Amino acid sequence: MVQAGIAVAVERDIAEAVRNRSRNYSHSTAALAKDDPNIQSIIGEISSLAYTARALARGVAEALQRASETGVAGRDSPEDREANMMAEIRSEQAQVIISELVPRSATLLFDALGASATSISRDLDRHWRNSRTVASHNPVAFKQRAIGDWVLNGTPPTTDWQVGTPKCEPSAT
Repeated sequence: MVQAGIAVAVERDIAEAVRNRSRNYSHSTAALAKDDPNIQSIIGEISSLAYTARALARGVAEALQRASETGVAGRDSPEDREANMMAEIRSEQAQVIISELVPRSATLLFDALGASATSISRDLDRHWRNSRTVASHNPVAFKQRAIGDWVLNGTPPTTDWQVGTPKCEPSAT
């Protein structure tokens, strides 16, 4: 998943920036940002978010692998349909969570570095912007609804993704 890669990049970039930072705030508890417990806590949260994003991406990859292993050319078995449905559900579940975690990690980056993080030359805002752009291509509201319909009613998620034309006519009420 692209989002997991962005989370890893946020973790990498913030760690490098804090490690190399030679000045700190006057109200800090340490001379260097890398030794400040508050900054260490923020970096710890960013790292935890990146770990979670990677773990979710691995879970989706495992579901996709199972789906590919059940499929045999020209065969449409119940096991194959179930594995494909679960791969879609796991992907949707991961997208719902990752679409919130990764922009949060990119926002925390600014909490750790302050105004210097907004420097155009650093281009650190790209992480937040890229994450939000990717998330907007797969709107979470539709993923949540599909998951809820599956949990409550056993309705399989759609695997026929299109832009611009709804699959059913809106009800006239």
